[in-house]
Amino acid sequence: MRTGGSLGQVWRGWGVKLLLFFALMVAGWGLGVGDAQAQEDELLPLGIIVQPEPGELEVWIETDQRRYDLGDEVTIRFGLNRDAWVYIYNLDADGRVSLLFPNRFDRQNRVRAGTHRLPRRGYAFEAAGPPGVEYLQIIASRTPLELSREGAWAQEPFPDLGAAGLLEAKVRSQLRTVPADDWAVAWTSFRVGRPTPPPPPPAPAPPAKPKAWEPSVHLGLDVGWGPDPEQPHRIIFSFGGDVGSPDLGLGFSLRLTGEEPHPGWYQRGPETELYGRFTLVRSGSFDVRTGVGLAWQAWAYGGSPPFRSETRVRPTFLLGAGFRQGPGYTWVGYHVRRGMVLGVALQF
Repeated sequence: MRTGGSLGQVWRGWGVKLLLFFALMVAGWGLGVGDAQAQEDELLPLGIIVQPEPGELEVWIETDQRRYDLGDEVTIRFGLNRDAWVYIYNLDADGRVSLLFPNRFDRQNRVRAGTHRLPRRGYAFEAAGPPGVEYLQIIASRTPLELSREGAWAQEPFPDLGAAGLLEAKVRSQLRTVPADDWAVAWTSFRVGRPTPPPPPPAPAPPAKPKAWEPSVHLGLDVGWGPDPEQPHRIIFSFGGDVGSPDLGLGFSLRLTGEEPHPGWYQRGPETELYGRFTLVRSGSFDVRTGVGLAWQAWAYGGSPPFRSETRVRPTFLLGAGFRQGPGYTWVGYHVRRGMVLGVALQF
């Protein structure tokens, strides 16, 4: 019995300890739930007016998106089932409240029943931050309210109403005189984030390789010497010139044959040539050129029969090679009637 009595005392002692243990667990769980609830409550619009008991006046509000980047434009839609004065204010992530409607640009807040959209013409709502959750609350009242101080619109388009708690006290004091069926509230929330970083700029294009200077005008002079095709024992000098571009031009030459009257046919005056000049191949500063033209000269016949004259026309051909150094150009070639020809030119 003694032992039994001792066991009963031990059990009663442990029973008390177990009850205390479970009580502490329950209390801890309650505190945890309370903390979690408090954290959850922090996401609610603190200081925003609580919805009264449902009455005849009903109102709702929403935004066109649930999340905005900084700088995005915000569109608000709201509706009500009866005509009323409408007030919409914004609670930002820092706890500051701004009156969005009515505002400096849109003061007529007596709104007819139905669905409406803000902003209207002449202004815009922009997600300006700070980043975080923001709340919008709409108050519809059959009686006008005074939420902003007189003349506030002259200082700022969307008046700052101060901290949420101060606004709540002010609005509640005005709503005390409004019948419960004659006012209603609704709210919504959205998140403001940071803007999406712009895409990286495209890689800069490699600098264009400077184009080598190429002349566009050619002015040339040349001299030639060689045996006379009609009298090979005579060496005849000639001179000429050409003009055009470096690859294409027109030229002339005079072959100074002189005039030696004698029986039979003889040359009277110089032989004149006109020709076209072409570049066949170009490689760096070197090129191969050619010329094709016509040469004509007056011939006379002395002795018997009596004197007579005629003009003889012959085709001409030249092939040569040239070298350019800066604006200077030098070339040498062979001409079928003039013999060897040496020329210089300016190209610019």
